Amino acid sequence: MILVDAQITLVTERQREFIGEVQKIIPRVRSEAGCTRYELAADVSSPEVMHFFEEWENQRSLDDHLAQPHMKAFFAKTDPWHAAPTKLKIYEVLSSRSITMDR
Repeated sequence: MILVDAQITLVTERQREFIGEVQKIIPRVRSEAGCTRYELAADVSSPEVMHFFEEWENQRSLDDHLAQPHMKAFFAKTDPWHAAPTKLKIYEVLSSRSITMDR
């Protein structure tokens, strides 16, 4: 399993537009082969920073995702709205488990 945290710093005036574009691609990305999680979250301490949290079955699924025409179009449209380069953290997970926490 591959986990990705893509940190994006946006120009403040473009945040709403960026979120709108993300909302358009989320259903399509989530239906891609090998995608088990694809979410966008705002950084509560830095409102101009957004994070894509992604989970892919394997590296090939992630590579295929990045090569999709809809992703290339998304990058072309939204890259000018970035205030800094995107920072990627990619984790290769060998195993995982789920638990429910009692409170």
